[in-house]
Amino acid sequence: MSQSAGPDRSVRPAQSGDARAIARLQCEAWRSLMGQQALDAQGVTEEVLAAQWEATLGSPRPGGTALLVALHGNTIVGFALAGPDEAGATSGDSALPGGAPVAATQVYELTVDKSFRRSGHASRLLSAVADLTSGQLRVWIGVDDEERQRFYTSAGFAPSGAVRVMGDGPTQHMWWAERD
Repeated sequence: MSQSAGPDRSVRPAQSGDARAIARLQCEAWRSLMGQQALDAQGVTEEVLAAQWEATLGSPRPGGTALLVALHGNTIVGFALAGPDEAGATSGDSALPGGAPVAATQVYELTVDKSFRRSGHASRLLSAVADLTSGQLRVWIGVDDEERQRFYTSAGFAPSGAVRVMGDGPTQHMWWAERD
């Protein structure tokens, strides 16, 4: 009895034709995080996000950034956006003994379609971000977001002690991982 090969699962840099798929994923993630009413109040729609992503994807990327998509077959099922953590690199929690700042990359967004979670896509995206950027990896995670806390813990991240509250939104903690 022969087994058919599973779907191709890979990660690649985002391309200009990926804007609508990234916008769909981002809108879904934000809806889950903030609720549809908050998105409506801010005028956030898939169409608005797609136009912004199209402009972003049509422009040169700044150094030290990574914008990647996860593919399941030929379908985009996730994306990651990461770049230099300018603010965190000068904060007290990121300094080495002696006061020297630590280079850091912040994972701004890493999301995978709900139907494709637990298939390794998020791990592949995070690994690719680590390969393409430098310094510590950092991410802000909501205090009640147990799913993301479990994922980042399994990837070697730990809470840094830094806390922020974005407007009326949830409290978030910065998690970090040191590179080998």
